[in-house]
Amino acid sequence: MERTVSPVAQRRWPAVGWAAAASCCALLWLLPQLGNALLWGLAALIAAGAQRAQWRGNCWRIAVGGLYGACVALALHLLADHFQLRYAWLYSSAALPGYLKLSNLWGGDEGTILLLATFCMTTTLASERLAGWAGRGNALIAAWYTATAAWLGPFSATPEAWLASQPSQGMNAHLQMIWMSFHAPLILCAYAWALAPAGAALGALRKGDPAYAGVAAVYSRRAWLLLSAGIGAGMVWAMEDFTFGQLWHWDPVQTSAFVIWALLGAVLHGVRRWRPDGRHRRLLPMLSLLAAAMACVAMTVTRSTVLVSSHRYIGTTSWLSHLLLAALLLMFAAWQLISGRRARQAGTRRSAADWTLDVAIYLFAGSALFAIGALVQAHIYEWLGLPRPTTLKPYFEMLLHWATTDEINSLRSAYNQWDVDGYGLIRWLLPLLSLLGLIGGYSFLRRCGRPRIGLLATVLMAACMGFIAWHGGWLNADYSGEGMLSQNVVEVLPWLDAAVLGGFFLMGSCLLWCVVSLWRSRRLGNLRYSGGLALVHGGAVLALVGGLTATALNSYRQVVIPAGASVEQWLPVADDMQVRVLPDQVEENYSGYHALARVELRDGGRVLAGHALFQDGRGRPPAYQGPVRQLCEILDYHYARFASDRGYVLHPFIIRGWSRDLQVWVPASTSLLRKGDNDNESLVVIRRYPLLSCVWLGLLLMLGGALLLPPGGVLRRADHTSSEAAVAGLSQS
Repeated sequence: MERTVSPVAQRRWPAVGWAAAASCCALLWLLPQLGNALLWGLAALIAAGAQRAQWRGNCWRIAVGGLYGACVALALHLLADHFQLRYAWLYSSAALPGYLKLSNLWGGDEGTILLLATFCMTTTLASERLAGWAGRGNALIAAWYTATAAWLGPFSATPEAWLASQPSQGMNAHLQMIWMSFHAPLILCAYAWALAPAGAALGALRKGDPAYAGVAAVYSRRAWLLLSAGIGAGMVWAMEDFTFGQLWHWDPVQTSAFVIWALLGAVLHGVRRWRPDGRHRRLLPMLSLLAAAMACVAMTVTRSTVLVSSHRYIGTTSWLSHLLLAALLLMFAAWQLISGRRARQAGTRRSAADWTLDVAIYLFAGSALFAIGALVQAHIYEWLGLPRPTTLKPYFEMLLHWATTDEINSLRSAYNQWDVDGYGLIRWLLPLLSLLGLIGGYSFLRRCGRPRIGLLATVLMAACMGFIAWHGGWLNADYSGEGMLSQNVVEVLPWLDAAVLGGFFLMGSCLLWCVVSLWRSRRLGNLRYSGGLALVHGGAVLALVGGLTATALNSYRQVVIPAGASVEQWLPVADDMQVRVLPDQVEENYSGYHALARVELRDGGRVLAGHALFQDGRGRPPAYQGPVRQLCEILDYHYARFASDRGYVLHPFIIRGWSRDLQVWVPASTSLLRKGDNDNESLVVIRRYPLLSCVWLGLLLMLGGALLLPPGGVLRRADHTSSEAAVAGLSQS
């Protein structure tokens, strides 16, 4: 039985939290050396509240206040350049602008875990009055991460030898972008909300805890919303950073995020119909637990050195903690599943719901499982020491011809490390994606009130998609081979066309249903639901079409700068455009991170200018490597990652437009590193991405539609009655 709390006590508890936050912030500002011990104490306080329901109110509010106070104190130390704090010395610099200093709160492993613990503890407050695992599960996760943060020691002092060697180590050059301020915290908060239903899901697996319906509906939707926004911000970042230069390439961290996104999509398609004695009474809680475990796995992959990844910026110390928590979640899930199977009562199964939604659940879950399989496969191959196939490293042999004797072995080592086989994974995902568009389109047509017409339209569309998948369509016909596209992807271009066609079928059917639904109801307020769904599905299709088009139909052009040519010379580019690159040593800031080259692009009477090559002042410039090596560095993110330790950073100068985006890539060459002494030929690469604006517009429509939809559910007591206090706490969180 849950303890009844008086309204007076409920009003006192927020004051307790505010007082704890202010006290902890002041204490850690004056005496930061007490911070790690304080975090250990907060972890114990959270765990005590999880075990004793009567202690939860004050314990958990003091804990969440203390965690917020610790975060604010650490942020203030970063802003004040207190480099006697090891965390500030490792990740910040006095020359950084304020927003980047603040962003370093999640720029290091210690700060990331502290912020994640704070987010998890915030969601815990809403489940305070729920019984069983629904009430204490998320608190134990928050306690785990608070203890992990204390173990990492974000408030440790900087060794005297470090301070004597240099004022601070400074921020990683690849993180010194505005997207750092959005991408990382959005992803962290999404992972915390993906973890939130874990306790209720454990209760639902064993005893059919009805609290799961409300918890999963609310938090899964929030997690999906923020994860979509975080992935979108990461895509913009990736297009501007030289270790990517493209939207998506199945980096292990990207693959992990996709798994969580797909699992949340599966849960959201079924959670409104979930009942303790109905369909999917175990499948959906299991998917929620798998999403929670994968949030931990994603954090593990980010910090693990087993697979090669372009996301490994913030250390490797916490990977074991994330992996252990993921293992514990899966072990508890298996145990509860077995216990619940024995305790299940017969005769409670309800009638089948809309089978199209069931198929959507299976397709989303199947996509996630294929991606999990690709991650597991890559880890197994790496642990077994199996050689990486040459088809997964297209520029490697070319690089070996240009490598020095000392470099060959290091190149072999760098390219032999496994990552996710995205080419193999996409072969499995494309048919599922095409089928998802087809079934989704039929589902919305069926709702329009003409099931036979909807079935006929779906059969005809299936025939068209089958023909396209066999012979190819728009993308296959327009592919010219002038861009960066592996032959492995060229082979599946017909399936990309089928996925695009299925997406348009889904979007058209959804829009038709939205219009029919509004006409039938004669109520403009109905747009909140039907319009929200139309925006979510239509935006997803628009982003998919834009992403596939930009990926398949991209092109690049090499502009060679001859040896001895004047740096003032304009060089011709396609479409009557001209480009030139001028050395430009701007004032050093960002802890020695400064521009080396200014790009000027002349299109008719318009001249666009911007910087495209930067150097980290803490590293030495690279030796000249020749145009072929420069081209490999621009086109192959793996080699770019390998070469990035040389002290310079390529950022494309981007001209954005509705029909296409242009990227101007300028590699490090003697003409720039020696301030205009151009004694060797060099090159500039112009890359084009058609319809890339559809990706950003589609993502915005998806997020707008998700915000427009009405709330997904309420938290419930164990006695099947709704808890107004729990709902209020959830909305405030």
